Amino acid sequence: MAALRKTFKYPTESPTSSDSELDEEHQERLITTLRTEDAARNTLYRRLFLALPLLSALFYLYAFIAASLARQRLIALLSLSSLACTAYILEFMPLETPDKKGKRAVWRVEAAKGPLERYLVWLNAGLVGLLEVAAMLSWRRGGMEDAWRESLAGIVFALAIRPSAPLGRPSTLAGRVRTKSWL
Repeated sequence: MAALRKTFKYPTESPTSSDSELDEEHQERLITTLRTEDAARNTLYRRLFLALPLLSALFYLYAFIAASLARQRLIALLSLSSLACTAYILEFMPLETPDKKGKRAVWRVEAAKGPLERYLVWLNAGLVGLLEVAAMLSWRRGGMEDAWRESLAGIVFALAIRPSAPLGRPSTLAGRVRTKSWL
């Protein structure tokens, strides 16, 4: 099967160095264009995902003000802090993949990060887990409205973080153009 695959070659009668230079220039322009488009698309999606926790925070602000019980206010406050953490993560802590070239050891990259960058996602996940436990307890008692209210911050966290993970990765299409493996 490997014998059937051939590398792509431009149809020319006489290969010259100027043709290959033009090809490399075109390739570099294409890579630059792809990276620019990818960065613009990532920014757009990050802003759209940022709207999700901010709009949900409006609901919890109303719930905090209109709450009659201390438990409802505590749930609204915990949910607001979870949504604020989610918005902060989306805006200021873009998810990135480690450099595959091995320039720096992973432990050095992690050591260079501050405690906020290292632990905020995990602390927010723990807070969401606490809210989900409260939602399960409310659901068992028959309080479906309370269960949904307590689950909303976790749903927003999952919807915002999971799809934004690929946004931090550089486009693999630019790498394919450079190696010409897509041809």
